Amino acid sequence: MNSSFKFFLKLIIITIFFIVFIFSLFFIINNSHIFSIDYILENFVGFKLELEQNYLKFYIFFFLIYFFISLFALPLAGVLCLLIGALFDFYPGIIMASFASSLGALGCFLLSRYLFKDFIEKHFKKTINIINKGIEIEGLYYLFFMRMVPIFPFFLINLAFSVTKIKASHFYTISQIGMLLGTSLFINAGTQLSTIKSFEDILNTKILLSLLLIALLPIIFKKLYNLKKRKSNENL
Repeated sequence: MNSSFKFFLKLIIITIFFIVFIFSLFFIINNSHIFSIDYILENFVGFKLELEQNYLKFYIFFFLIYFFISLFALPLAGVLCLLIGALFDFYPGIIMASFASSLGALGCFLLSRYLFKDFIEKHFKKTINIINKGIEIEGLYYLFFMRMVPIFPFFLINLAFSVTKIKASHFYTISQIGMLLGTSLFINAGTQLSTIKSFEDILNTKILLSLLLIALLPIIFKKLYNLKKRKSNENL
């Protein structure tokens, strides 16, 4: 494959990417009311009736919406998780949200790695240096810790890790596991939608305890990891 063909192919992919991005953004801006809690509560019964008649179609539709929101890092994942939890219940909802968000993150990672690598290395040099140092010290655990309690926004993690040496399969697997608890929290809150009137209602005692647990888990894992590493060094 010669360089001119590679350039042409890259140009086509970038053009398609921006067309899809603009279309997705236009759709979401023009239908932003759909993603408000007030709208969800007002139309919840209608949503459920539609869902019963066309379950598979709606499941695929919401999966794709969540995928593109994750791919383009649009700030709608939280409220969409609530709606998914309310409509599809916990287990089908968590399967949908977990795979859609992880595949979206992988898509962002791959696009960044193969299309925007030079741009990212130039504009996010400081962040990339921090991440490379973390990977050097902690290995793949570093990505897991960042996904559990992100030091950087998720889209920045996707971009920065795309220019490291991490394998795409490792990035996907660890991202899915690391994001699972946070996603589960919002899906579970969505299953209790009838008691939720605003985002403040999500932060009840039960949810706050869950948030605390999510915040503590990376620390616990890191302590266990350091203990294991210390014991391994002692056995050498």
